[in-house]
Amino acid sequence: MSAALNTGGKPGMKLWLKLLLAASLALNLAVIGIAAGAAWRFSGKDRHWQRPPTVGAMIFRELDRDTRQALRLEAGGDYGSFFKRRHAEDAAVIAALRSGAFDADALQAMLRGQAEARHAFHTKVQEAWVRKVAAMTAEERASFADRMEQRMERRDESWHRRRNSE
Repeated sequence: MSAALNTGGKPGMKLWLKLLLAASLALNLAVIGIAAGAAWRFSGKDRHWQRPPTVGAMIFRELDRDTRQALRLEAGGDYGSFFKRRHAEDAAVIAALRSGAFDADALQAMLRGQAEARHAFHTKVQEAWVRKVAAMTAEERASFADRMEQRMERRDESWHRRRNSE
């Protein structure tokens, strides 16, 4: 008999069920957003600005993981990592540009110091790579040269293909 009595209110959804549905919707949207972002990021589209890797980058990748890590840590200096140092350098340049008492000579000295640090890093990478190559036999070096040449050709072809498809 109580089921037949209606007080005029609509039978509504329980609060916990509403919260569960809202949480499910939020989770689904987050997963869709992550998937869409990953698809866009790794699609290769809109990367016309990105140049193919330089020979220096290929040389760096040829070094073993421990050597690369040691070189990055050394390049990081007091900042603890190469990337933190680069961010600090970028911030210093921006701060110098915004300074009310702009000092062009100080900015030039800062840029020169940054360039010297990059040059020192590149030199150490090259030295480590040459040591690696020097330890190879003539046959290993020839095979290695063939692989590098193939990578260079692929990167150039890929670069030109991307540029011409725009």
